Amino acid sequence: MKVTFVYTDYFETQDLIEESQGRVYLGIGYLSAFLKQAGHRTELIHFTRPPERESFLEEVGGTEPDLVAFSATTLQFPKVRMLCSWMDGVLQMPKVCGGVHPTICPEEVVEVPGIDYVCVGEGEVTLLELCDSLESGRPTDGIAGLWGAGDGRTFSNPVRPLVRDLDELPFPDRSIFNKEKFAANQRTRLSVMASRGCPFECSYCCNHLQKSIYPNSRDYVRFRSPGNVVAEIKAALVNEPELDHVRFEDDILTLDRRWFREFAPLFKEKVGLPFICNARVDLLNEEMVSLMADAGCSAVAMGIESGNTWLRKKVLLRDMDDSKIERAFELCRSYGIPTVSLNMTGFPRETLSMALDTVKMNARVQPGLAQVTALCPFPKTSIYKVCEEEDMLGDASLDTLFSGRSQLELDSMTAAQVEMVCENFVLLMVAYRRIFRLPWPLARAAEKVTDLFLGSRLVPGRLRSRILERARARLDWKHFSGIDY
Repeated sequence: MKVTFVYTDYFETQDLIEESQGRVYLGIGYLSAFLKQAGHRTELIHFTRPPERESFLEEVGGTEPDLVAFSATTLQFPKVRMLCSWMDGVLQMPKVCGGVHPTICPEEVVEVPGIDYVCVGEGEVTLLELCDSLESGRPTDGIAGLWGAGDGRTFSNPVRPLVRDLDELPFPDRSIFNKEKFAANQRTRLSVMASRGCPFECSYCCNHLQKSIYPNSRDYVRFRSPGNVVAEIKAALVNEPELDHVRFEDDILTLDRRWFREFAPLFKEKVGLPFICNARVDLLNEEMVSLMADAGCSAVAMGIESGNTWLRKKVLLRDMDDSKIERAFELCRSYGIPTVSLNMTGFPRETLSMALDTVKMNARVQPGLAQVTALCPFPKTSIYKVCEEEDMLGDASLDTLFSGRSQLELDSMTAAQVEMVCENFVLLMVAYRRIFRLPWPLARAAEKVTDLFLGSRLVPGRLRSRILERARARLDWKHFSGIDY
């Protein structure tokens, strides 16, 4: 069988820039490797800019596929729906769609014209069985993890169990990606997944949904053996000697401390490249940070999400105290590891004052780079249900978390306030940092005046925007662009 993967890797609700912003997508890499191992052929059409209908149809048809496979997140799924509508009735080969969105919303995806099959859950074995069945002419309606529609009939099969031993999977196929389509900062970066899954129940994240669908959900969090991960990296370096750092895409690389104690020195000995990773503040201690620093960690990203304790614990379901956030960033700074803070705003129940708590938390912990997004409530997540029940769901057309615009009709903040916080996050972080360095009585007074300027209705919106715009123009951004996360 010849399988052509189609991957949309661009955003239309951000300003499109001329330079490509593409990157490796390991999910497709794993699927391609698994199919090739079984003797099938694969090709990737990687869109980093919006395609034209006729050129798209010509490109797909030109690969002469026996099966076209799409992968989609919730934000990218409207593009997949559009591409499938273009193919419907024109290109007759079967089409399958998998990924996070089809896994959590298969009943929506299976009804899209042009999509014949939906892969629910981890897709390696399901996609292989689909290819084998199509090639041999066997029925496809009994394949675990597969939903289908067509010829007036539909079927939906239970998801198959998780692959327990990730070492059994082949290394992801990187050869199907064209580096010319990558963003400049991705061309010498090796993206790696050492694990799958996250055990936490954050209300805005899809992990708790994905975990719940599997019959062996207790196995949702799995780590590859340290030797297997290192072997993948070394093999990649043979084929791509220009690679100069590793980006671990795991939700929490230091989740399993016993695993990381073995992995860190092995990585240092056998690979020796700088690496970037994600961590969670309440799981970091001095031992883990010391191991990270010794192994060559060049940046670690940690989620603050909200600097308001009540909102963080009760709405986001992230049960971590301010002291743990402050301690984690302090530890990394003491060991010379640059930090990235991950933040959000635009939540149900959030006020502007709460959003400024997030800015102020960043001012205290002093990350090297601060990222902020407006909440996008993914379907069926805990926070989505709150938004749905309280009639907050609004604009669903955004396809990026970084637009700075809220998709919700919020109860306690305006859309303009969300946009103001997102657009001026770094500026305000710097401002509050300077305020907090003042003597206490003066600092407290300056903080209150700044809060009042940002939130008071007595300050005309245009005047506030003009002042913030001029302040942003004077900000020395070189101090906030040294971390390539």
